Amino acid sequence: MSGLSHELLAEIRRIEIVTRRLVNQQMAGQYHSVFKGRGMSFDEVRQYFPGDDPRSIDWNVTARTGEPYVKTYVEERELTVMIMVDMSGSMAFGTVRHEKRRVAAIMAAMMAFSAISNGDRVGLVAFTDRIERYVPPKKGRKHVLRIIDEILRFDPVGAGTDLGAALEFIGRVQRRKAVVFLVSDFLDAGYERPLHVTARRHDLIPLTVIDPRELELPDLGLLLIEDAETGVIEALDTGSRRVRGDFAKKQSQRHAARLADLRRYGVKPIEVSTQADNYAGPLVNYFRIRASRRSLVGESARFQILLRTPESARIRPQSSSS
Repeated sequence: MSGLSHELLAEIRRIEIVTRRLVNQQMAGQYHSVFKGRGMSFDEVRQYFPGDDPRSIDWNVTARTGEPYVKTYVEERELTVMIMVDMSGSMAFGTVRHEKRRVAAIMAAMMAFSAISNGDRVGLVAFTDRIERYVPPKKGRKHVLRIIDEILRFDPVGAGTDLGAALEFIGRVQRRKAVVFLVSDFLDAGYERPLHVTARRHDLIPLTVIDPRELELPDLGLLLIEDAETGVIEALDTGSRRVRGDFAKKQSQRHAARLADLRRYGVKPIEVSTQADNYAGPLVNYFRIRASRRSLVGESARFQILLRTPESARIRPQSSSS
């Protein structure tokens, strides 16, 4: 990154400081508890202790020794995390606090630092109506800083959005299951099938970046409003309460429809506002909800082991009174 301006280097450093603090203070442990590794590998056989999962009992060793023994496993922890960032014209919009693209860089940095702190690899796909940049997954702080730099510095060729093409691309370059964070304002249409395919193959997590000023118009009289992606210009009389009301209603309906489309295909979007005081908050809440659901599933599958003699060892569901 030696060719960067002092201003951009300072901005990257600011984002690193802020996001690493948020990761350490608010997201510590949350990421690890939510995302499992590629699988489990056998570690050893040891004596059974109360509280062990009876499904892990090694019945051959138990029969030979006359004492209950269990197999233990260690998690193959390394994951691949792919961060997909929408770089289209609409992501350059921003008011009051930050433009959406900078918020996307902050969110990407938080996810990337969380990943490398757990020994995972992280990569980047930057897209518009085409694939603008692909950074293969790697580990390390320098690699994360490169990802932040790519998002902040990159001047995209395209202005439109093609979410479907981006999702199809990730399916080609990432064959093994990965955690895929999709950061966009989701102003595109027609991406439902690729979204469904990606959600089935990978752990897909959409992050919807919104600016509240996109949902309502200020009272500023006659304005010329240009669509950042299509270039279409429309004149609106923002001094009219009816015009402002119709605009807000239409935008609210569109936003609700986008969220409903995502949920329909089995993915729960995380909403992030450019005016949020704490960008980590939505991610932390999401991780907590997922972790609690996993805990509930584990509780519902509990078993109690009754070992009267080695030969008569039985497993039965734990009673609700215990």
